[in-house]
Amino acid sequence: MGKVKDFWYNNPMTNLDKYYSDADRLAARGANRPKDEFAKALMQLFKSWSRDFEPIATPLAEYWQGRYADTLDDPAGKAAAVEWFGALLSLFCGDFPRDKDFPDDDWDEIRDTVSAEADSLDMDLVTAILSVIVERGKA
Repeated sequence: MGKVKDFWYNNPMTNLDKYYSDADRLAARGANRPKDEFAKALMQLFKSWSRDFEPIATPLAEYWQGRYADTLDDPAGKAAAVEWFGALLSLFCGDFPRDKDFPDDDWDEIRDTVSAEADSLDMDLVTAILSVIVERGKA
């Protein structure tokens, strides 16, 4: 019990933790949901957590929908979708772990979207995202 208290009191949940908690709950409840309903609900959840990152969050969510929404037929596809959006949020928040990655096509879309909207974004955000892209050799 002491370790649980220590976790709850000394390690507050981050926004990313909250996203994963909400998304995992959505995936558990949506196990038997049609893939279109799950995709719509997951995109709405992502948009609620990424509203500070417009104008890049919506186009990247729409990109995901066009490319991956058909993969939501089984729990593995739903889990991959939760992870994809979680990785994108962590990239936006400047906390992109070394063990996370995107396929090359996704990196291209992220880079192109950020570059297209660079004038309307916070320059620190643009620099942080593009730095990760360059570090990963995806430029």
